[in-house]
Amino acid sequence: MKLKLNKYWTEYLLKYPEAGMGYQRVDVILKSGQIIKDIVVLNAEDLILPDGYENFKLVEIEDLNVQNRK
Repeated sequence: MKLKLNKYWTEYLLKYPEAGMGYQRVDVILKSGQIIKDIVVLNAEDLILPDGYENFKLVEIEDLNVQNRK
């Protein structure tokens, strides 16, 4: 499932380097404490979630931990 990130998260991700051409890998930390590991974000704006997250809402995100950030 693809979820469009809001301006806040897009600007946050633009501060960090890409893992490859046009994408970053992040761990999505939810307000519930759950962590969804190794998620791809395309162009700092499209969060690509695995199956099982069809009802996921953007407001559930507490933080994004960018992998390999410097």
